Amino acid sequence: MAVRQEWSIKYRAAILERNPAFQLLRMTEAKDAIQRRMGHLEETSGERRKLESALEALNQLRNRHPLVAV
Repeated sequence: MAVRQEWSIKYRAAILERNPAFQLLRMTEAKDAIQRRMGHLEETSGERRKLESALEALNQLRNRHPLVAV
């Protein structure tokens, strides 16, 4: 059985959160967990590409977020 990485759990929580105030917090937690994990991986790893995609998705979500000042 595969163990879910911390970043994956936090990323999923951020994506699924419906309360706008809590979603910003969850996105920050996910981004921090992703960056920590990236620090332990080689540049060419498949997991690193998944992490980069997750960061991009979080950035797009943050840009569309109603509580983020433009």
